Amino acid sequence: MGTIAPTDQTGFDAEFNRRRYNHSVTQTLPQFWARFGGLPDVAGKHVLDFGCARGGMVHTMLEAGAKSACGIDINPDYIAFAKAKHADQWGDKAQFVCGDIREQSLEPADIITSCNVMEHVLDLRETLAALVNHAKPGGDLFIGFSPLWHSPFGHHRLIKTRRPWAHLARGNRAFLDRLVDDEGNSPETIQELGFNGATPADFRSSLKGLPVEIVSARRNVATHPLKQIAMKALLLPSAFSALEKYVTIGIYWHLRRTK
Repeated sequence: MGTIAPTDQTGFDAEFNRRRYNHSVTQTLPQFWARFGGLPDVAGKHVLDFGCARGGMVHTMLEAGAKSACGIDINPDYIAFAKAKHADQWGDKAQFVCGDIREQSLEPADIITSCNVMEHVLDLRETLAALVNHAKPGGDLFIGFSPLWHSPFGHHRLIKTRRPWAHLARGNRAFLDRLVDDEGNSPETIQELGFNGATPADFRSSLKGLPVEIVSARRNVATHPLKQIAMKALLLPSAFSALEKYVTIGIYWHLRRTK
């Protein structure tokens, strides 16, 4: 499908994009930053957002005082929407790139952000290395993502079920067999649908050898006090390494490039 600017989309698509964008700016991103203890100081800094979708993070960073912000995503329709949405308000301060971060050479960033993307990235180590390479020495990376595939509802609710972990039955076939196309075919793997299936151990391993220090690494962070109690209680079985992947819903890394 070719790139379609939002102004040329059908009324349904344009309204859907507007609703999703507004939800990101008013709900998803405030909750994302709350999980890190608040928005970092971005005044006068250049920000790179990986997996920018419709550009909500770029807008948020510029509104908070960033000198400039660049969003990158592999979805051309997202990038078309983001460019059209932000051109009048932010002009050259907002840049949007369609492509693979591993194949880019973008302006080094003081701050790199990524919200709810890493659970979909198939080449974790290469992608994280590319992100770190795009940070200035001493630059900060805020990477948060959920839900992980093996967590209670890691299927992102693509199937209707109230049973936690139901999607994992029969080696994921319980999930895959419920997704049938018009010709009666189901996907063979979750990777075909954009899920990497990575575990917390896989994510930790992908950081090894990279020039970063871990400022903080948190799991299952909620913004409501009662939900936070429940999320932390869910982590108790993670004392047994074999169970960690089943009870880790989200991971929130604050990293800093060391050299």
